[in-house]
Amino acid sequence: MAKKLGKKILFYTLIAAAVYLGFIKYQSYVSHQYLNEFRALKGEETVEHLAGLYKEIIDYQSTYKLTPQTQANLVQAVLKTGKQLKDIDNKLKAKYPERHIDFSYVYQDLFLVVKQIQDKANDAKLSAMVVHAVEGLGNLKVQLYMTVD
Repeated sequence: MAKKLGKKILFYTLIAAAVYLGFIKYQSYVSHQYLNEFRALKGEETVEHLAGLYKEIIDYQSTYKLTPQTQANLVQAVLKTGKQLKDIDNKLKAKYPERHIDFSYVYQDLFLVVKQIQDKANDAKLSAMVVHAVEGLGNLKVQLYMTVD
């Protein structure tokens, strides 16, 4: 009787392990698909371009070359890149609703940077907002690549 019970426990344990390993493999497959789709939609390039724009903002501000014309050009470029990222986000959300990564904090940071660029009265906060936005982009990358492990 004890031998039969031990065999049943072993059998069910093996089944549970196989199901668990299959589930892990499936999750890995879906994560790779999500990341590949993000890359195919040029998501990595868009994030890097946005990070480059943030770097330009800091460079212009630190060298006192952030003129009204430069501000307008940077705002347009940041908003255009943000729209591209939003389009990529919407396509991913439609294709992978259960696996979707939240990009909302990136858009909030983008909005705050744009508002801070346009606020001529308080330039001191701009660099802090940009640094915060760059950290947000870094967190987005961590979320994207962490799920693939």
